[in-house]
Amino acid sequence: MQYTQQDKANALETSLTHLASCMGYTPKRVGSCYTLAEMDSIRIYNDRTWYRWSNTGTRIGGTQIDFVLEFGNANSVPEAVHQLLNWQGISPEYRANKNTEYTSDRKEFKLPNRAESYRIAYAYLIKTRGLSKEIVDYFVKNKIMYEDKDFHNLVFVGRDASGKIRYATKHGTRDAYGQKYKGDVAGNDKNYGVNIVNKDSDVLKVFEASIDCMSYMDITGDYTSNKLVLGMVEDNPLRTFLKENPNIRNIDFCLDNDLAAKQHLNGKPEIRDDSGKLKREKVVGYLEKYTQQGYTVRDTCAPVVDGGGVKDYNEYLQYLKKVDLSAIAAVRKENQYHRKSR
Repeated sequence: MQYTQQDKANALETSLTHLASCMGYTPKRVGSCYTLAEMDSIRIYNDRTWYRWSNTGTRIGGTQIDFVLEFGNANSVPEAVHQLLNWQGISPEYRANKNTEYTSDRKEFKLPNRAESYRIAYAYLIKTRGLSKEIVDYFVKNKIMYEDKDFHNLVFVGRDASGKIRYATKHGTRDAYGQKYKGDVAGNDKNYGVNIVNKDSDVLKVFEASIDCMSYMDITGDYTSNKLVLGMVEDNPLRTFLKENPNIRNIDFCLDNDLAAKQHLNGKPEIRDDSGKLKREKVVGYLEKYTQQGYTVRDTCAPVVDGGGVKDYNEYLQYLKKVDLSAIAAVRKENQYHRKSR
C-alpha cells in the first residue's frame, strides 16, 4: 500500500475532533483545546495534533496519522494515511485535489452487510489462524461474528445489557497475502467491546483482540466464563461491562505478553527529579485498580514460550498445534481443574 506526499498532506488536513467522533469518542472543549470524555488525559490542539498526559499506551501524541495508529488499529503509516483519506471521502483518483467539508456530528453507526456465505471467514480462521471449526461455529451461531458482503472482512460485534449492538470492529481476511486490515466500524460506542455474557458465572476474561479470545477458548475449552474484548488500550469497555454485570467477582486479564500490556496491568511509578520535583505522576495499573474495587484479579496474559515468537493467544494456539497437539488436551484438563476449584 503506497501513498504520495500529496496524499499525506491531505491526510494531515483531517479534523482530529471529527476523526475522534467518527471513531466513537466524544470531544469536549477544555479551554483552548479539546479532550475526550472517554480519555480525559488526551488533549487535542489546533484540531490537528494531540498529546496524552497520562503517558500510557504505545504513543504519547502526534498527528492524525499517529492517532489512527494508536486508536484506529492501523498497522502502518501507509494504512493510516489511506484510512484518513477514506474517512474524508477522498477516492484514489481525486486524492490530489479534492476538498472535503467536515461536520462535528458523530458518523451514523451502520453495520456492514452480511455475506450470504461465510466460506472465506471459515477458511481464514481455520487455515490461517489455526482455529477449530467448533469455535468458529460458536461465534457465528451466537451472532458474535459474521463475514461482510462487500470486502469479506470478519465483523465482530458487542452488545449492551439489552442485547442491542453498540460496538463493531472489522478484521481483514487477507493476512496470508500481506494485506493486513483492522478497524472499528465508524460511529460505534467505545464504551463497549465484543462480549460474551453468562449471568451464571462470576468470572470475566479480558482480551485485547477477538481472535485471541477465540484462541483462548479453543485452547482451554472454556465456554462458561464471561468474555470481553477491549479493542482499545483504555478500559472503558471493562468499566461498562462491570456496571452492567454486577455478578462479576473475578477478573482475569488475558492480554498479550508484550511491554504495552504489562504497563497497563502493572502501571508506572511516579518519577521525581534530583530536586524532588514531580516529573510524572504514578499511573495505577489494572491489577491494582480493580483489586482496590474489590475484585479478585489475575494476570493470565499469553504464556511466554522459550525461543520467543509468541506474544498473544493466537500465536500460542498455533505454537501448540505445531509442537504437540496433545498439549492442548493437557491445557484443557488443567483449565477444567482450576475452574472447579475457583
